[in-house]
Amino acid sequence: MCRPTHGIATDGAHSTKNRLTRYRAVDISTGEELFSVSLGLQTINIGEFLGVVEAVKYIIANGYSPRTIYTDSTTAIAWFKAKRTASKKRNPALQKAEVFLKAFAAEVETIEVLHWDNREWGEIPADYGEK
Repeated sequence: MCRPTHGIATDGAHSTKNRLTRYRAVDISTGEELFSVSLGLQTINIGEFLGVVEAVKYIIANGYSPRTIYTDSTTAIAWFKAKRTASKKRNPALQKAEVFLKAFAAEVETIEVLHWDNREWGEIPADYGEK
């Protein structure tokens, strides 16, 4: 498969030093940042998952097409498909995300969340470039 040219790319970043977890999304075709959120001190998996959920909300709210999201996090994809996290951390953002995915399940299931292959395609466009 060739590098995707359309859809939304999401990524999370976590800095232990700065005690900061964040996530963002980028329109793959234009490179435009669609949103960027700082969570405070969480985990990389929480950031990656909330990035995917926020992208789902963005697609629904804005009628964005194609209804495709890419993430390089297999954990975020698994949590998204299960509509729940396996995180031991409980916080309002995670709880709201799980409720949203279940409440809007019919619409959520019309959105495709796919794995971004960093080896084949290079870093995901939403990458923070801090590695």
